[in-house]
Amino acid sequence: MDGLRLSLNSFAEMTSDRAAAVGRAFDAHPTLRPIKVGGDPARITVGLSLEAVIRDHGLPVEWQTVRRNGRYPDLECGSIDLLPGRGKWFGTPLESPRAGQYEYLLVGHDIEQDWLPVTMESPGSVSEAAALFEELALAIDASYGFVAADSALNSHSPNRVTADLPGVFWLNYFGPAFVVMYPHLAEQDGARVLSTGGVLIKTTALPWRDPTSPPPPGEARLASMFGRTAFQFARPNLVLPTVEQHILASPGTGEMPWETWQSSRDVAAQGRKYESARRRLAKALTDRSTPVLAPNPVEWSKSLDRSDWPDFVTHIARRVRGDLAGTVGRAVAAIVVNSPVGHEQQILIDTNLGAVQISWYVEDVTTVEVRLLSSSGLVEVCETWSDL
Repeated sequence: MDGLRLSLNSFAEMTSDRAAAVGRAFDAHPTLRPIKVGGDPARITVGLSLEAVIRDHGLPVEWQTVRRNGRYPDLECGSIDLLPGRGKWFGTPLESPRAGQYEYLLVGHDIEQDWLPVTMESPGSVSEAAALFEELALAIDASYGFVAADSALNSHSPNRVTADLPGVFWLNYFGPAFVVMYPHLAEQDGARVLSTGGVLIKTTALPWRDPTSPPPPGEARLASMFGRTAFQFARPNLVLPTVEQHILASPGTGEMPWETWQSSRDVAAQGRKYESARRRLAKALTDRSTPVLAPNPVEWSKSLDRSDWPDFVTHIARRVRGDLAGTVGRAVAAIVVNSPVGHEQQILIDTNLGAVQISWYVEDVTTVEVRLLSSSGLVEVCETWSDL
């Protein structure tokens, strides 16, 4: 007898409820539940409930796990990686002529657990591992997974271990996208269709066999259904479901995690530009005499696209000069373009046509409401913008 490895991958949209279900699955099998989780090393004590620890921590969960905390080789480890949305991803720079652009690869969510022979020797441990595997596959709406003896994994050639479909093992889970591509999966010996629409297949009664002997009939039939190409590394592997097909089989967000990251990065950059422009404007307006509006000023107001605001300010500044033609004008333009929704401000500046009071209100992500009070000459200048 040797140890077992559990491995599951998912491209489902991860939520706090799905993550909690992972903890609940482990709690239903306390003899296989980690005692510690966290970074390197794992320091968070699990206690009586991994579900409670996950709910308290929240997403993302990027943990190493420890179930047996002895000195190597008496150490059982694993990992739980559950990130918001569709999971982990990598970006690879593209070479010229598309320099500066990236190709993105979605990796998804992963759960891996290794159990030593001493654990699997305990009565009922093998059936507990099988039940835990099924419950975890349901919890994360897995795309693929397996439970295999260490000897079975070691007998596979390196290219097959790193392939999208690393082999056929004791327990195999094929998500709905696999079932669409291979409808006969549900008809295999030892197959059961789960509530996710995926298929769980047990090929032998127990995980262990002589690795030097031919594969058992169940494994051989399942492997032959896929064919040799399925177990070879290729991008893309045309005989296996694509990431996009796995995503379609598990409804949820269509926004990829790198899009979320880019959006948050853009928002952060916009916030920095906004604060910088506010500081520049405040400095430019410091220690200067306040202009005085002429009696009975004329009003000009309009709703503008925020993207048009810098051109509008430039158009006005070229004709009236004064404060708008310098730091003040550039700062005002930057504030409006980068300000959060709901921002409003009013300033009084000097121009060649006299004092001008400019008020603005950022109504939504695309629109700014503008109001100018000044002489009729400035209103005529503003109207020429409207005519463009």
